Amino acid sequence: MNSLPTPDSWIGHSIGDNQRYRLDKRLGVGGMGDVFLAMDTRLGQLVALKLLKDTLVASKEMRKRFEREVEVCAALQSDHIVKVTDCGVTKEGFPFYVMEYLRGQTLRQLLLREKRLSVERTVGILSQVCKGLQLAHKGVTLWRNGANQSEHIQVVHRDLKPDNIFLVSTDSEELVKIVDFGIAKIRNESSEQTNLTSTFLGTFRYAAPEQLKGEINLDGRADIYSLGIILYEMLSSADPFGFSIKARSISEASWVFAHTAEPPTPLRSQPGCEQLSPELEAVVMRCLQKEPDKRFAIVEELNQALQAAANSLLSGVGESTLEETIAQLPVSQAEGSYEETISRPLQPTTQAKHEGTIAQIPSSLNSAAQAKREETIAQIPSSSNSTAQAKREETIAQIPSSLNSAAQAKHEETIAQPRKKPLLTRILPFSILLTFGIIAIWLVGMGGIYAYRQFQISKVLGEIRTLKAKGNYEECIAKSEQDPSFYQEVQAILNECRLEYAKKLAAEGKIEEAINTAKKIPKNSSRHMEAQKYVKEWSEL
Repeated sequence: MNSLPTPDSWIGHSIGDNQRYRLDKRLGVGGMGDVFLAMDTRLGQLVALKLLKDTLVASKEMRKRFEREVEVCAALQSDHIVKVTDCGVTKEGFPFYVMEYLRGQTLRQLLLREKRLSVERTVGILSQVCKGLQLAHKGVTLWRNGANQSEHIQVVHRDLKPDNIFLVSTDSEELVKIVDFGIAKIRNESSEQTNLTSTFLGTFRYAAPEQLKGEINLDGRADIYSLGIILYEMLSSADPFGFSIKARSISEASWVFAHTAEPPTPLRSQPGCEQLSPELEAVVMRCLQKEPDKRFAIVEELNQALQAAANSLLSGVGESTLEETIAQLPVSQAEGSYEETISRPLQPTTQAKHEGTIAQIPSSLNSAAQAKREETIAQIPSSSNSTAQAKREETIAQIPSSLNSAAQAKHEETIAQPRKKPLLTRILPFSILLTFGIIAIWLVGMGGIYAYRQFQISKVLGEIRTLKAKGNYEECIAKSEQDPSFYQEVQAILNECRLEYAKKLAAEGKIEEAINTAKKIPKNSSRHMEAQKYVKEWSEL
């Protein structure tokens, strides 16, 4: 085996069957190999080619790991995992594999430029990462010995970090792909029981405590811990342990101690994170639990919790709308209606007005009675006759009693009747209750619509998965295209069925129909390159 002096020495070389791939530029360094931009001279397309590092070629164990990486990546068929299209060994003995060439940026590059991301964008990116990991954690089937034997394996990435999350530029949305499964852990694989298990594999900054402790039986919860660190950085532009995410001088021992022994700083205590919801903080902090059992059990749970935390903002909108409605009522009216509803019949202000009215009653009624009394007395003629005079005095004596008793009766009757409240203060409680009722009905209705929609989506997804598994590709395509409103949820399955159906048509000699079907696979699909390859081959028939 002849070794090349440096990775850059590969530039300009052509490798693969019939020298198919020309290495034009080195793109970066992965966990086990160097990644080059290459030209697929057969298809005339740019691809990414990963070549095992010169220093690792002599290690049988590392060659085996590299070959396993090829198998794993080829088996992980997801729009959110980088697609492997070919593999081989150079004439010098260097294993390599070919991937789709991704155009865009890594999450690391994005964070270095924008510092921190909005909740909406953070959840959008991590949700797609969870979908990619969901497939890996549930497991894939590897075929061996000419497809005579199969092995179902579960894959743990073990090196999730912003550098290994790629954001692909598309016309419609931001497509997220996970890259570099070079040190992926295949659970319960016998080859794991080697001297390499005593060597830490991964990135200290994002590694789970159990990974740093050298535990062998890692599962998807180790990846969930790494996602917690990434989430924390995306939302706060900081790490959970007080280190600067830009610092390069933090020792590996410091990270090990932090992950295994130090409690993470609450997310909302970071500068600029006060406005984040407690629900979102709870999701992030649960990912960062030292004990795996206290984290989310699977990435689906994490994804659902993230979505729920983001959607909880909707209930906040409902509450603010209600508070805004109440705030718009005039202060005097709102207070009066509220007091009328929950307080005593007469509040202090009303009581004072009532007492003021009572105080005015005696004076007005008594003065009128007195004037009437004096007027009546003046009309009784005086007389020198003792009998007449006696009669006059008797009449006068009777006047005060009749007038004063009437005034007193009127006075007491007036006091006994408190002033009636204005009509507006009696109507307002009903108005507020009506507002509460309308808003409550709206929220319940929207919740019902959302729940029904989610049920419909789940139902359709279940149906198309079943159709694909049974090989009913034509029906799968028709079903997937029925409702474009959630096309993003089914596009991966749709494009897989399109490609398989195209292959079936070609095998039946229906070349033109096969080409037309394959051409429907969009450019942002991981199946696009493979479809274009078949289109070219079929066109030459």
